Amino acid sequence: MKSPDCVAPADETPANADRIWSEFLLALSALPPQTRAAFVLHEVFAIGYDDIARWIGQSPRSCREHVERGRALTRSHMRPLCRPRRPGSR
Repeated sequence: MKSPDCVAPADETPANADRIWSEFLLALSALPPQTRAAFVLHEVFAIGYDDIARWIGQSPRSCREHVERGRALTRSHMRPLCRPRRPGSR
């Protein structure tokens, strides 16, 4: 998951990777269970909304909303770990 307004920290060390992973797990654990399931199934495993809907017992539209909410909340949680992207940089 790459945020358009964030670049990786300059000090990409194993300790930093552990910190990022720990923060990502905290972000996931803060999501409601159905949001977390839909988010992980869609974003990590590329499973479609129709299949997710059957697995968690909700409509495909509801699953899409869970994924969007999970994405927004996870990005919000992870944003403080990133350096702001300079305007015009890639």
